[in-house]
Amino acid sequence: MMPPNAAFGLGPIDVHVHLSLNGQSSAGGWFRRRWVMRPFLAAAAHEIGLRGGFGGPDFNRRYLDRLLGWLDESSLSAAVLLAYDWVRDSSGCPRKDLSDLYVSNDAVIAVARQHSKFLAGVSIHPARPDAFEELERCADQGAALLKLLPCVQNVDCNENRYKGFWERLAELHLPLLAHTGGEFCVRSVCNDLKSPDCLRLPLECGVTVIAAHCGTRALPWDGDHFRTFLEMRERYPNLYGDLSPLSHITHLASLERLREDPKRLLHGTDYPVVSAVFPSLLKGWISRAELHRLNAIGNPLEKKIQLTRAQGFPECVFTDLWPLLPDKVVRSFQHPQVS
Repeated sequence: MMPPNAAFGLGPIDVHVHLSLNGQSSAGGWFRRRWVMRPFLAAAAHEIGLRGGFGGPDFNRRYLDRLLGWLDESSLSAAVLLAYDWVRDSSGCPRKDLSDLYVSNDAVIAVARQHSKFLAGVSIHPARPDAFEELERCADQGAALLKLLPCVQNVDCNENRYKGFWERLAELHLPLLAHTGGEFCVRSVCNDLKSPDCLRLPLECGVTVIAAHCGTRALPWDGDHFRTFLEMRERYPNLYGDLSPLSHITHLASLERLREDPKRLLHGTDYPVVSAVFPSLLKGWISRAELHRLNAIGNPLEKKIQLTRAQGFPECVFTDLWPLLPDKVVRSFQHPQVS
C-alpha cells in the first residue's frame, strides 16, 4: 500500500533515536553508568547486538556502527538522531552533578552530515545564555527538530521568559520533541514537569510539539499523564505524540486507546530501548505465529516498525513527520546533491 505521504517521495522515519557517547574518546558526549542501570544496560546491549556493551574506549564507534547497520538494513528512510543538553539551573549553568547523559549538538550534526539517513535532533535548554544564538546556529546547520526532557533537564517550558524562544522556534518551523510521562533510564530532577500540561506555552506560541511517549508511565508506580495528553490533543491541533517505546505491559491500556484514535501519532523507537512483543499477544492483537515471527527479527529498528503495523496502527504514523520538518531539511533529504 502506498503511504499517505508518498507525494513527498519519502518513506518511514523514526523520530526518536539516541546517539550515545561515553566521553572516553570524544569531548562531544558523556554518560554516567549508575549502578542501578548496569543490568539493564547489559540486557539492552545484548538485545541490540552491541558486542562489548556500553563501555570501553571504542564504545562510540561500536555504538554508531551497530546503529548504522540496523538503519541500513531496515525499511526506514531516515531516523532523527538526538542530542542531549546538560541538566541546567535556572540561570542556564550546566549541572553535571545532576546529569546522567550529555550529547552535543555538534556530535549529532556531524553524524547527520556523514550519513545521509540521519537527521539532526538538537537539544538546547532555553535558559542557556546563548540559547538564541545556538538555536540559530543549529537551524543553519540543518537541524530537523529540538529535543528536550523537561523533567530531567529542569526546563519548565511554561515559564513566560521562554516565550521569545518558542516564538523563534515556531518561525524556524522546528518541531519540539519533548519527553512526557515516566522516566527510568536517567534521573528526573523535577517530577512535576512530566505532564504534557507543561508544554502549553510552546503550543500557544505556534510550535509543533511532539509529546514523546504520549505521557504514559514507564514503571507501574509512575504517575500516568496519558489522559492529559488525550485532552490536550483535542485542544491543540499542533500537538502530536510519538509511539516510542510503547510496547510494554505498562503501556497496554494506553496503546488500546491510541489504536482506537490514532490521529497525530508518529513512529519512534527510543533506540537503544527495545520493543516487547509478548504483551501484544496478551491483548489478542497478534497471533502466536506472529509473536514468533516478530521475535525472530533481530533488527530492533525493523522489529518496532513491524510490531506497530501488527498492533493495527495506520501507515501514516510512519510518514506524517515529514511535513512537520523544516522545508530545507526535507528538500536536502530528497535532493542531497543540491547544496
